[in-house]
Amino acid sequence: MFVDAATLQDLEVVPTPMVRGTTLWSLLDRTRTRAGSDALRNRLQRPAHSPGDVLALQRAHQQLSVELSAYREALDAAALDEVERYLNLTWQLPQAMPPMARVRKWYRQYVQDVERGQFYVSSLLRSLPGLSNHLIHSDAVLLRDLGDAIAAVMENAAIQQLRRFSESRKAASTLRFDQAARGGARAGFMRLITSVAELEALWSVGAATREHGWIYPQPSSQLRVSGLVHPFLGTHAVPNDLHLASEVRVCFVTGPNMAGKSTFLRAIGLALLLAHIGSGVPAASMQFAPAATLFSSVQIADNLSAGESFYLAEVRRIGALASALDDHGSAVAVIDEPFRGTNVHDAAEATLAVVTRLAAHAGALVFVASHVGEVVPAILGDSRITLLNFAADMTGDRPTFDYRLREGVSEQRLGMTLLRQEGVLDRLERSARSSLHVI
Repeated sequence: MFVDAATLQDLEVVPTPMVRGTTLWSLLDRTRTRAGSDALRNRLQRPAHSPGDVLALQRAHQQLSVELSAYREALDAAALDEVERYLNLTWQLPQAMPPMARVRKWYRQYVQDVERGQFYVSSLLRSLPGLSNHLIHSDAVLLRDLGDAIAAVMENAAIQQLRRFSESRKAASTLRFDQAARGGARAGFMRLITSVAELEALWSVGAATREHGWIYPQPSSQLRVSGLVHPFLGTHAVPNDLHLASEVRVCFVTGPNMAGKSTFLRAIGLALLLAHIGSGVPAASMQFAPAATLFSSVQIADNLSAGESFYLAEVRRIGALASALDDHGSAVAVIDEPFRGTNVHDAAEATLAVVTRLAAHAGALVFVASHVGEVVPAILGDSRITLLNFAADMTGDRPTFDYRLREGVSEQRLGMTLLRQEGVLDRLERSARSSLHVI
């Protein structure tokens, strides 16, 4: 599945200079090694997109979650960070050292670094045969593949030689060990690190899914979700249901500000990303149609230095969605308030033009949140477009929200209500009257 950088930022998937605080990463990351962390990040940035791949990932996560502590112990024993640190030492290999190296001042530090590395490499080599054997006998194909990959490297002659060296602590053996480990066996060790890191990434998702009590969704031909919540909101989240007919291509979501439209769009996007990496999702149940692209247009920014207006940035972002559909064939997209950088008439015309074309694309499933109600009469009755809304309760002194998704269209407007509620108009009037006296 293709996910671009703007979507990762919009949905707050991984921490960046622009995205701080809670992220999807912070909810999933249980890794303890750099390599495992990198492998997990790669999973989030490059999700699977075929039903078979999704189910294989789910099975691996489920298998690992049954024996979380045992696998964690084996992963810790592998000491990936220490092994990698040793392999990346910048000391010359023994065969390349100058004559009389043993009398140099630096030689003592070199030997200490190698002995430390030998200790952790030995720990890795002791831990992997049992781990590999356990993986090979797993019911999950991905785990068996990792077990086979580890076992194949362990049979390498250079690795076998190191297992013998690791049993001796003599100085000569230490030098031979270093020459073999950072020389001929280095590539094999890097393959072992990659395989164990992949295992840790899978373990992390399985552990997080179990910890959060998320459910595993099922690949299907349509999107059906019950009890969906935004994972960042915790106990404050309001669950919503959405059952779409197979022909639906666009969900047009209306409602006043603060009613929950943007949160719902992000919840959908995050749930679908989680589903595609084989993770559990924050819902009571879920079926989804795997797609080749996940796309978001939520946080748009102009670029004054490049002469790019806010509206032009919006147009180009929708153009990126068109390119993604053309390049990859299918996409799930969330678009929040498109074309708000232009006047109401142009916004309505542009929104209608884009929505009708997306509705005609067999590979699209797009959620559009909009205040432009003028579009509704033109799309009523189109079975490819479903109308949804959030609403405010206006019976009291202040509007209140239940954040419940409903069918149909909302024509509520809270712009003037919120201006009065916050006392903005009264303060402006008082300021205007005071200015007359000053003049």
